Amino acid sequence: MMDATIESKKLGAVKLSRVTFRATNRDSDPAAVKNPAVTQSSRGTSTVKPLLSEGPSKPTEPKKTTQSISLSGLLAAQRMTMRLKNQAALRRKARARTPNRKPIPIINEQVPAGSANPPQRFPYSQAKELIQDFLAAKLRNVTYDPSTSADLTKNLCEDIKKMVRRVTPPRYKLICNMAVGSKNREDVLMTSQCLWDSYSDNVTSCSFQNSTMFCVVTVYAVYYE
Repeated sequence: MMDATIESKKLGAVKLSRVTFRATNRDSDPAAVKNPAVTQSSRGTSTVKPLLSEGPSKPTEPKKTTQSISLSGLLAAQRMTMRLKNQAALRRKARARTPNRKPIPIINEQVPAGSANPPQRFPYSQAKELIQDFLAAKLRNVTYDPSTSADLTKNLCEDIKKMVRRVTPPRYKLICNMAVGSKNREDVLMTSQCLWDSYSDNVTSCSFQNSTMFCVVTVYAVYYE
């Protein structure tokens, strides 16, 4: 009886060992039996479980690259565009102001039938310069004297007419008018009015003063046909 029980236990142990042996043989690879370390490492790399705290893994999306535009660069581009537009507008205006056709020159001035038309006009600006220099040379050091002022004005008028006659065209008559006075903090206003031909006649006037006197000269040039 005892022998039978021991034998039965042995048989059960043999069966268990067979079952266990078959179970391990079914799941294992023959190559893994020879090199178990390689099998464990290969299994460990092939099956990776996510952590419980991280949750299910999601496919990562590629990040979108956005180009950042500077505000100062945008303002500089706007200013450059506005400057180019203004320059183009100015060029268009300049072309519009300067036409391609040449201006028509006026050959003869339209003179009324009753007016004289001398070939040369009286040079009033040149006559004014001559009179101004003459008065500065003659009256720079002269002191005002009422007793001699009449003869002084008469002589100066004759000299001025002779001097202006050298630059006056032919057929012009010259009339010289001079006023001399004392310079005693008084203001003097002189005016003249004439009836003449504005197309041929002309006038020039200048003045001079020193510490004691003032002098005003007016020369009329009247054309005579």
